[in-house]
Amino acid sequence: MDWRTWDKQTRIVVSIAGLGGVYYVAHLEQIPETGRIRFMDMSPKTEAQLAIESRKELLREFGGKILPHNHPLTRHIRRVVVNILDANDLGILMGEPEMPSQSYIPPAAFGGGQSDDIWNPDAAPSTTGGLNPENVKNTREWNLIVVNDDSVKNAMATYGNIIVFTGILPICKDEQGLSAVLGHEMGHVVLRHASERASSVKVLLIVASLLEILGLDFGISRLATTFLLELPNSRTQELEADRVGLRMMARACYDPRASPDMFERLGKLENSKGRLNMDFLYTHPTSMTRIKRLGEALPEAFEIRASSPACSNTERQFDAFSKSFDNFSDRLGIFFR
Repeated sequence: MDWRTWDKQTRIVVSIAGLGGVYYVAHLEQIPETGRIRFMDMSPKTEAQLAIESRKELLREFGGKILPHNHPLTRHIRRVVVNILDANDLGILMGEPEMPSQSYIPPAAFGGGQSDDIWNPDAAPSTTGGLNPENVKNTREWNLIVVNDDSVKNAMATYGNIIVFTGILPICKDEQGLSAVLGHEMGHVVLRHASERASSVKVLLIVASLLEILGLDFGISRLATTFLLELPNSRTQELEADRVGLRMMARACYDPRASPDMFERLGKLENSKGRLNMDFLYTHPTSMTRIKRLGEALPEAFEIRASSPACSNTERQFDAFSKSFDNFSDRLGIFFR
């Protein structure tokens, strides 16, 4: 087909598509932790600026509910974060700003005869981790915000800002479960998922604009991009963060079994709220999918923990691993029925 016979509109679309294709290919990269190829055009410098702006916005949004840095819960959560950062050489947790003292009644579900280490921030940590400035190589700065809101059963991390809502603590149940949640959320930051999503949005906007120029139905194309690109990519990121978070908590000497256990409890909560067991409808995989994937990854996590000299003083390294794994498999079968 002769270029000269194309109308002006078609030439514009083809030119933009061609230049965009070159730009896209030039910004493909492989994720070191997972090997997946992705498009990424956001620089670390931009991410650093976004981290500052994000923290300011979070403090404005949750300022009245943020627990002070010397609150027992905050101190305990900080200790788990520091263990994970230190064991994985991810950087340093910065000090929190002074906030007004608040009274806080721990949710009753957090007890129930389980380990009470969460209520004693000064207790000997269950891991042998802990910040040792002499061994820190990565000086990346992280921040922690603990939000006193039992109605929000969530935690998140964006550009190095970690936000934990107190409503997630009953699901965590103890320090081991807390390490699973924090490992997952910090995994998103390590994998730069927020920047990947921002980069992908640019591509989707350009594609949508080109389709509109060509007169194609944007409603259909939007539906297609949602179910064929956005939601699958989001679920992929969640499973990646699960796997990387599992490795990170294992290096910090936490029990890897706590991760599928935590998602089992989360799954029961999801089921009680009527979530459908259909991954393709959601940004997050179902807990059943995540439990299955984490179960498959447990041997690798146990190997990571067993190979770490820092973990030599934790519970006798999985002499009962095969029994535990069999028990986990039995529980998984019950959960799926």
